[in-house]
Amino acid sequence: MPKTTTTTVTRNAEGQYQVTIPKALADAMDLADEKVEWDVISSRKLEIAVKDD
Repeated sequence: MPKTTTTTVTRNAEGQYQVTIPKALADAMDLADEKVEWDVISSRKLEIAVKDD
């Protein structure tokens, strides 16, 4: 499993927030071309899961 990393959240021209997932993390979770679900766990924590179709 990849080590913990820190990324920056940015805002695009449409006002949407964006975050880049580190390649090692995306590779470890096999995220290429997958749909994911984001859940708010607390005001400082999110959970991401690959969505089962």
